[in-house]
Amino acid sequence: MLTGAENKGPELGNSLAPLFFCLAMLDDCDRVIIESRRGSGERPSAPVAIIVCTEADRRRFCRLAVRVAESAREFYNARFLDLFYADRTITLAGPVLGAPQAVLVLERLIALGSRAVVVLGWCGSLQPQIRIGDWVMPTGARSEEGTSAHYPTDSPAVAPDPLLASRLQSFCNQGDPPLHAGPVWSTDAPLRETLGKVLSYGGEGVLAVEMEMAALLRVAAYRRVPLAGLLVVSDELFTLKWRPGFRSATFKSSCRRAVRALLDFCAALPPELVS
Repeated sequence: MLTGAENKGPELGNSLAPLFFCLAMLDDCDRVIIESRRGSGERPSAPVAIIVCTEADRRRFCRLAVRVAESAREFYNARFLDLFYADRTITLAGPVLGAPQAVLVLERLIALGSRAVVVLGWCGSLQPQIRIGDWVMPTGARSEEGTSAHYPTDSPAVAPDPLLASRLQSFCNQGDPPLHAGPVWSTDAPLRETLGKVLSYGGEGVLAVEMEMAALLRVAAYRRVPLAGLLVVSDELFTLKWRPGFRSATFKSSCRRAVRALLDFCAALPPELVS
């Protein structure tokens, strides 16, 4: 006859069985269960892709380039569309809002075949010399979003691909609009951009706040896919009072110029950067 203590043994053993199995397969424990993969017969994305964060800019891209017939599809509530511009096909994906959706879109582009990615978004300035309508090129990002930590890399710092970023900075640095290169702050909570955080990050030299770049840079590094970004300043926070500029003529003109600049830039990328 089994005692009460002996009766508890099998129950305990059964409850620990998954743990013992995982320990036995330790080298495989970090393998993901769900992967983004291109399906059989699924249309590939172009080697060069643009992730656009806003619907307004997505429409601006579509007005300037030729839409490739039957290329429209949707993933994760974002629209994917192939555009033909200056003899190159470019996949446009967006809009995206926040790190989780942006990363899902990036993962999908990579799975579909894109090998270089450029991001266009908006940001709020933390520095008095950076005004509405200026351009910001992130050289790194302070993460206050929850997605980056799931993609471990050798370095905790995140940065764009050096070759792609260097080419983009040279291409966009034409003096008008002014281009500012430096770190940005990525947050999941735009309604919690507190006075203390604006002062602290601004005092450390962080240029602007936005929602996606830290995660996109981290995932691109993890997947070893070149990525760089360009942000248009849509509002100002450095006075500790919010000054929105979304409706200003300066901001809208700057967005139009940024869209054309990124199309020209992507069309001119050499084959070795996108293979």
